[in-house]
Amino acid sequence: MARLDYGEFKEYCTKNLLTVLGVDKYEAVSRTILESDEVEIDSVEIKEKGSKAGPFPSFRVQPLYKDYCDGKSLGQVMLKLLNTIEWFIDNTPSIADTSIFDAFDNAKDNLIIRPISYSYNKKILQDFVYKHHGDVAVVLYMLMHDSSESMGTAKVPKPTVEQWGMDESFLLRTALENTAALFPPHLVPMEVAFRGADAISILPDHRKYFMNPLVRYSPTPSRLDTYYLSVDKSINGAAAIFYPGVLERITALYNDDLHISLPCITEALIHPVSKSDTRKLGRAAKSMFTQMDIGERLSSSIYYYSRSEKELRMLDGNR
Repeated sequence: MARLDYGEFKEYCTKNLLTVLGVDKYEAVSRTILESDEVEIDSVEIKEKGSKAGPFPSFRVQPLYKDYCDGKSLGQVMLKLLNTIEWFIDNTPSIADTSIFDAFDNAKDNLIIRPISYSYNKKILQDFVYKHHGDVAVVLYMLMHDSSESMGTAKVPKPTVEQWGMDESFLLRTALENTAALFPPHLVPMEVAFRGADAISILPDHRKYFMNPLVRYSPTPSRLDTYYLSVDKSINGAAAIFYPGVLERITALYNDDLHISLPCITEALIHPVSKSDTRKLGRAAKSMFTQMDIGERLSSSIYYYSRSEKELRMLDGNR
């Protein structure tokens, strides 16, 4: 069989997936997902005929086609795709119906915030609700599903907010409070974070959960003078620096102002000012930032948090 070109491959995968699921019940819709201003993802959404949204995740065509071009057979590629769909069905109880967007009372408990790079998403963000912090945008999202293995979210469009008749600042505050409650932050020495998520997970609560009033947090000094701030589901870990009271608490713990690196969406790196060099931190932040996939990049800048002013600002002034 001659090697398929990209269009033929996409058609093959879509047709065979529908055959397995049932062509009488399901249909395929080709979609372009804008991951950032610079990255477009070609995807196919499988949904029930006549419905607004599908019960399955959209599958991204390019990674599958790369597997095929790298030597995997069509059968192997289809098996990978079917295994992904099967895992999703088994591990995700349900996808929230898009009607959750229809009224604020339906949506309010599912609103969360996610930080993304402002620099890489300026065009996309024109259609959504966000607050600008230097080169980071704190964006209003809807939590569509959440399990131990995955989290599905969607940006809330401005027309939806207009339909709700709600103030954007109020919505962002509500979402921030929800996010802090759903995904509590932890703070550990960088040396622990280097050993991976398992090393953090086995720590006793009093060694990581510094914002829980029921836990008497006992900070462990970092030999690197750097602390790793994130959440248990680290995909949204950098959001923790925007939680109410988090930076005030950390400055009190270390009796110092803070330098903060935000190279990716999964974490914030905390550096007490009296023990840090902004030139070295800047070089390290830029290096880490460029090593990340574009969709995971957050900021190549260093931020400063002042105890007296209780203000977070970007040091290089590129607001």
